[in-house]
Amino acid sequence: MSSGSQWRMQWSNNGTRFEVTLNGTVAFTDDLTDVQSLSDGGSLTIRDSSGAVTRTVEIKASGGRIAREYFAGSASRGWTDEGRRFLADVLPHLVRRSGLGAEARVRSIFSKKGTAGVLQEIDLLESDYARRLYFVALVDAAHPDSAAALPMLQRVGERMTSDYDRRTVLAHVASHVALDKRGSLAYVQAMAAMKSDYDQREALNALTRSGAGLDGDAAFQAVSRMQSSYDKRMVLVQIVERGGISTDTKKGILGAARGLQSDYDRRMVLTAFVEKLGVEPGVRDAFFAAVDVMRSDYDRAETLLLALQRTSVDAGSRSAYVASAERLRSQYDQNRVLAAITRAERR
Repeated sequence: MSSGSQWRMQWSNNGTRFEVTLNGTVAFTDDLTDVQSLSDGGSLTIRDSSGAVTRTVEIKASGGRIAREYFAGSASRGWTDEGRRFLADVLPHLVRRSGLGAEARVRSIFSKKGTAGVLQEIDLLESDYARRLYFVALVDAAHPDSAAALPMLQRVGERMTSDYDRRTVLAHVASHVALDKRGSLAYVQAMAAMKSDYDQREALNALTRSGAGLDGDAAFQAVSRMQSSYDKRMVLVQIVERGGISTDTKKGILGAARGLQSDYDRRMVLTAFVEKLGVEPGVRDAFFAAVDVMRSDYDRAETLLLALQRTSVDAGSRSAYVASAERLRSQYDQNRVLAAITRAERR
């Protein structure tokens, strides 16, 4: 929040209604009892209007000095113990619910107590929005390696319930931390409770784009939790296009493609697979298992034709191609595939 910007918030706590207005940039003391700094010309107003008498704290900064004033109704009480108690009671809930001053607060706690201290503070936060701000700020302050990111990822999985906020934190981790295989597994485990297929897809895509040591089994576990065939397809294609994957991971991709509900989405995954990786002997059975669950003659035929264009046909693969072609109900599509098999054998 830059100097001169305005921020407003209303919230309730145990039946008490608060209104907060901030102009400028603020930082709070570590114990959350007072304002530590406020940008010059800035102001912070906190008002409790739920009682018979409205209580208000106004804090203003000018010329490098911070002035505090407490009001009961419209009457100023100056800055007394009553005002100090009111501010000290309100600030912890305000800061931990809103994430106000998160970056400065994380930097301050990290400089004194390290990552463990910031994680302890995150445990006290009262909203996923605030948790998101603190996790992002912690990654930026700590510059963790994969091992140091593990307790952060564990907290993301345990403490956050908002799919959007969780996905945003995970994507930030993926783009700023070089995750190894163990870190990638912790990342995928942090996704376990996500309900939104879209957010799961975006989180997995962020991990894939990062070039992390993606654990194929863990990724496919995450894919299997998705309900949307489209989102599953998008993730699988992203993994394929990244390349550099093991034979076991290739089999996992083909197995996941086999489980898709949509023939179109299945064909899109298999098309990407063939174009990028071909159909080598080690994955041949898994490839044809995915092809042979297709109900659509068109999708099956197009997939087989592409594979025949991109890969050679030998004695081992010919029988698999012919058997798959003979399952086609459309004589037209069957003839197309059988002719392509003959052409491929002549190459």
